Amino acid sequence: MYNILLPVHSYLRWLVLLTLIGTLLAALHGWLTNRPYSKVDGALRSAATSIAHLQLLIGFVLYFKSPITSYFRANFSAVAGSLEFSFFGLIHISLMLLAVVVLTLGSSFGRRAETALAKHRTVALYFLAALIVILIAIPWPFSPLAQRPYFRTF
Repeated sequence: MYNILLPVHSYLRWLVLLTLIGTLLAALHGWLTNRPYSKVDGALRSAATSIAHLQLLIGFVLYFKSPITSYFRANFSAVAGSLEFSFFGLIHISLMLLAVVVLTLGSSFGRRAETALAKHRTVALYFLAALIVILIAIPWPFSPLAQRPYFRTF
């Protein structure tokens, strides 16, 4: 299962980023032009949040199946100083959980806002904050925290 979910998790990040950026751009445009909040805006918001939840769920499964995080949990004192083990054992999962909580709150508050302007502004601000956290927490090939390829093979 681990060998299948790891590449799925890697590829799904691109869909998370794509829907998150698309929703953010639509919300910023709506906020800056004061356009009505449409069904498409709601669908984008909902899709981005749902895909992020799916990604988090897969990430939790991987967290408890990964040999890296298993080693981290079993040998916390010995590997706490290792950036790679600390990144995957603590930093990555914590930041991603935080990002999905922020997305969920932004989606919920945005859906319940009174005016179209408030809906767009709320979604834009919360989704921007979540995007920043996600971009920090992804193990990019150039990251100083931990490096992984852009695409994993099956």
